[in-house]
Amino acid sequence: MIKKIYGRVFTVLSRKPFKLWGLAWLSVFLAFLANLLFGIIPGVGIALGLLLEVALVIVFLRGYLGEELHTLQLFECFKDWKTIKRVLCGMGYMYLWVILWSLIPVVGIVFAIIRAYEYRLTPYILMLEPDVPATEAYKVSKKRTEGFKAKMFWADLLWVLIVWVAFLVLVLLAQIKYVGFIFGIVAFLLYIAIILFAVIISGLIGAAFYVEIQRNAGEGPQFDDSMNNPPEKVKAVPAVPAAPAGEFKFCPQCGSKNAKESKFCTNCGYKFEAYPIEDAIIEEAPAPESDADATVYEQDPEA
Repeated sequence: MIKKIYGRVFTVLSRKPFKLWGLAWLSVFLAFLANLLFGIIPGVGIALGLLLEVALVIVFLRGYLGEELHTLQLFECFKDWKTIKRVLCGMGYMYLWVILWSLIPVVGIVFAIIRAYEYRLTPYILMLEPDVPATEAYKVSKKRTEGFKAKMFWADLLWVLIVWVAFLVLVLLAQIKYVGFIFGIVAFLLYIAIILFAVIISGLIGAAFYVEIQRNAGEGPQFDDSMNNPPEKVKAVPAVPAAPAGEFKFCPQCGSKNAKESKFCTNCGYKFEAYPIEDAIIEEAPAPESDADATVYEQDPEA
């Protein structure tokens, strides 16, 4: 499944979603600004950050599904007091339980990570399933993510490990005399790319898993993300040798005429080796009529 998720995410990225990337960083900037300006007021900075976080999750989902994006979607959680209350209540419950699990001595961090992946669908449920009570959203998420937690964890971790291993290798190669500066430049560019694209990759992975989990559970809203399936490689059909003079065989699947030695039908690609060649209908090609016969026929039609 991880390979499929990665394939879909990179299919989205191949379409160059600059608007999605811009909205992601605008949201990060607004969250930073909110904490900078309102952080001195207890709870206000955190509340604004949570509202922006949930709105960005939905923006990533829309971007993943190919929907139209605009800046006002970053403020979707601020549209009315009912939405604000629902999001803050649901996300507050979710993070409260994660924090409580983290307080367990020694193994608390492990349980906190597990719970974080169990509750990962909470923002989607809060915004897209209004029938689910805000205080129950994390429980619904826990039920639906059964069997997916490890996959989500490795999907988040694997690409980060690969990128950072590549970065460390480049840093080591940069120590080589004379040519090391080339590897140093590449390492710097890779580091910038990590910073710029980490947010959008993580967001799209989360959206892809949400769609896949919903499809698997058969509950809540269903989405069509077939446009994100990577193109499949089409196997080339081996060329069929030219028909030898005199004999042919007919395909048992479509009835097309083929050379006797053909392994695949020229019309439908049927593989003749699936059945013994004796099973195919073979006929002799009619011998061409000679000019002499034609002449005799014209002279004596009764012959």
